[in-house]
Amino acid sequence: MECLQECGFFDLVPAMCHLDYTMSELGGASDFVREYTLASGGPYCDCGYKKKA
Repeated sequence: MECLQECGFFDLVPAMCHLDYTMSELGGASDFVREYTLASGGPYCDCGYKKKA
């Protein structure tokens, strides 16, 4: 995250994080799950994938 701030790209991070859901949907085999992101002010990133039933 520090490099993104230093390079002036931190404002793009929320959009990049949003793509996680889109990419998971395109794959079709799993659902992307996340409660927090650092980009949205969360205390940590807790992303992962859950296999579709």
